[in-house]
Amino acid sequence: MNWRVASSINGGQQYTAAAREAYAEIARTLADDASQLSGQSTAWSAAALQLGHYRVSGICQLAGSGMGSASAADFGADHESLPYQALIERCNDNAAQCQSLSRDLSTMADLLIRAHSLYSQAEHATRSAMNKLLETAGTVFPVTAAAGFLSLAAGGVLSCSIRERRFSPAGALSSTAWAQEGLLNAASNHVNAKTMGLSTVGAGVNRSAAILSLGSSRLVNLVQGNLLHVDQVKSSRPVVDESHSVAQSLANLQRLGAQRRGNAGGSGLDYGTIAIQRYRNADGTASWLVTIPGTDGESDSAFGWPQNLEAMSSDASQRMRGDSARLVAIAMEKAGIGPKDAVALIGHSQGGIVAAAIASDMKNRYRIEHVVTAGSPVANHPVPNRTWMTSIEMEDEIVAALDGAANPANEHWLTIRGTALRDAKGAPPPAGTGEPRPPAATPVPGAAPAPVAPIAPVNPFASAPVEGASERKEITHHLRYHQAAYRNASDLGSPAVQQHEQHFQAIVGGKLEETSYWQGRMSWGPPTALNERIAARMVGQRAAPDDGR
Repeated sequence: MNWRVASSINGGQQYTAAAREAYAEIARTLADDASQLSGQSTAWSAAALQLGHYRVSGICQLAGSGMGSASAADFGADHESLPYQALIERCNDNAAQCQSLSRDLSTMADLLIRAHSLYSQAEHATRSAMNKLLETAGTVFPVTAAAGFLSLAAGGVLSCSIRERRFSPAGALSSTAWAQEGLLNAASNHVNAKTMGLSTVGAGVNRSAAILSLGSSRLVNLVQGNLLHVDQVKSSRPVVDESHSVAQSLANLQRLGAQRRGNAGGSGLDYGTIAIQRYRNADGTASWLVTIPGTDGESDSAFGWPQNLEAMSSDASQRMRGDSARLVAIAMEKAGIGPKDAVALIGHSQGGIVAAAIASDMKNRYRIEHVVTAGSPVANHPVPNRTWMTSIEMEDEIVAALDGAANPANEHWLTIRGTALRDAKGAPPPAGTGEPRPPAATPVPGAAPAPVAPIAPVNPFASAPVEGASERKEITHHLRYHQAAYRNASDLGSPAVQQHEQHFQAIVGGKLEETSYWQGRMSWGPPTALNERIAARMVGQRAAPDDGR
């Protein structure tokens, strides 16, 4: 059993009302034609069944011949019957062809709708309205909402476990995906009300993160210390390769993340490490790509679990004093990124949150042109309009829903949302593979043969395979699902995706000159002047004197 991802696209290139209606009319026409062909397929199948009934009943006369109904016994022994078998086969063939054409036209309509985001505005409005409704219900009736959410989760676990014949807690994420953002907002409202006395509705998840991180950051400092050491490290083998596209950069992000989690050790980049690449453009200017994996969970890492709260805070000062944001900012300065150099950042999970924070809060220090996030809750970050955002999220991964809101949908902010689909074992081979058709079932003597369902070719545009996916249901927060979501969105030929891809490629289109790796570790001790100077710059305070470090 394999997994595939089908993507929907929101934001990006905007259409005029006339252009949108023209595309929508084509999609409606395709859907109507598909429906009519499906009806014709049903009619041909019914005709085949009726002919089978005639053959079993011994009826050999065509309707309307003027001879009336008669059985074979009423005629002579030399009577020649109608070619029922040939007629039935022809009807079944026609039914199969009509059904195949219907399926193709329906698929074309769906692909057209997804490629051009025809109903994205309505979907975005519906999602926002549902979030607000669930937030209000969860705020006013917290016990009832919590019980309902837990019931949904339990039902999802039970259903998925039965289907997989083993305990599958990941089913809870799929069954509650539609309610996660709204109910997370409701939970945050109670946190805000209890701790700060804020209005119970609309205070926001990021405000809750700011409140909670006040305590969590102090606790983390007691355990890890607040002195951040950022050092350049060497890799014993290539990990982050030259990249000139979003897809290549996602592959680099996946490899670097695997090193940090210890899943592919031996490179010396075992954890707490980001990559910074310098590209030289044809006009002699430099541009940069910063690759930021997610949480690694090491005991003295700047990318631990508690640091997520600081990166999501509604307070800019708190965001940029967080350990993971400081690591990236210090590494960017040490790598030599200039204030006029074009910069792109790509991050997964916490790495994407930090990338959005850098774009939001260091916009006066760096020229952040493009940010790509995968599985990151960044809807509430104040990213400036000049920065292009490409966000990739999975429908049921829950992490991307932790912001409690749908991402903004405009020309510079594109969101690709993927849905994981299950491929059945033993599915017939796709058309054109050269493999034989499955043998037809042996017909019952004297009975009409059942219509043979045509082999449905695998449409390469409908979804993209998840490389290395587990046989069983798993959490879709793994980067391989986001990679598949981006592949499918690209395969659709979406103008919005192409526009964002071209913008990203323009930044990394030069010749790669250097790839450097930067590792951050926490310890106890007074902060260095470099730490203080960058922290001050992040929050707009006067910088400390430069001691050259």
